[in-house]
Amino acid sequence: MTFMARIGLIAALFGAVACAPAIVTPLPQTVRLIAVLPPFYQHDTADPRTGADNGPPVLQNMTVGDVLAQQARIRLAGKGFEVISANAVKVATKDRVPTSPEMAAQILREANLDAVALYIEVRRWEPTPNSRGMKADGVIVALDVMIVDKTGTVLWQSHRSARPVPLYGVLLTGQANVVVAETVMREVLAPVKLSQPNG
Repeated sequence: MTFMARIGLIAALFGAVACAPAIVTPLPQTVRLIAVLPPFYQHDTADPRTGADNGPPVLQNMTVGDVLAQQARIRLAGKGFEVISANAVKVATKDRVPTSPEMAAQILREANLDAVALYIEVRRWEPTPNSRGMKADGVIVALDVMIVDKTGTVLWQSHRSARPVPLYGVLLTGQANVVVAETVMREVLAPVKLSQPNG
């Protein structure tokens, strides 16, 4: 009986934690302009191409990193941040991909960007085949996202452990990756908030 009571107490505790509201993290008031840098893939991460060879032309030349960065820009702009365009970041960074938060800060300094950087490190991006093994019905995603300034100070960070993002309906691979990137960036960046001058 005592064992069952303990199990019930633990289950109630986990339920309370799961139902707790997400904590919104306001960034320092000085943070207004953000450069979304090209995402970095850890070794052994699945092929970062979208695989959209037969998909819409706009997706054919995009990598998973491209769609992640694109969705990050959309989410941040929707929250009121000024976001440097993808083309401006490409020119300023000379196509360099940061492999650490420290390198992201170095790129900001060398490019003379008066902004903070959104650093994305993809640790896993792996389609999961359905029960018949025919078509992916989800993508397992694990990544770290950080906002760093020129000094290398981490102003905000989020860790997404490996878990699947389900896909519904029939989607081309490239379209599926866009849907997954949109879902993940909405989830990861949900706590980020633009600080107002009056506090």
